[in-house]
Amino acid sequence: MLRTVLDTNVIVSGAIGNTGSPFMILEAWRKGRFILITSPILIDEVERVFRYPRIQKKYHITDKQVTNVIKNLINYSITTPGKIKLSVITRDPQDNEVLIAALEGEADYIVSGDTDLLELKSYKGIKIVSPSEFLELLGED
Repeated sequence: MLRTVLDTNVIVSGAIGNTGSPFMILEAWRKGRFILITSPILIDEVERVFRYPRIQKKYHITDKQVTNVIKNLINYSITTPGKIKLSVITRDPQDNEVLIAALEGEADYIVSGDTDLLELKSYKGIKIVSPSEFLELLGED
């Protein structure tokens, strides 16, 4: 089964919407179509983004909904320690955390909408793809 790291933008977009590639990816994860790999830093980032006042207001997100998403990430994914240090992406150093989780979790894929990550195309054998490309791989398009 594919081991995959979803970037924060994919998780947040998928959780706040009910259509589109990120939503379909989260549905595929819920159905057990791939193994989700994450890290404490990535989970914290997801929570931080969900708690932005503009996000909560625009999408009518409650604290309970945020708590449920975070619990699901913790309970139904493989959480890596996030101990490796990398400086591959310099424009947005936070993107390195995605690479770290992928390396530590022996991921096959990173799914992201982030240009800095997508421009790499792969890192140490880990393919970096867009949400729509990942859905094609899963046969969910």
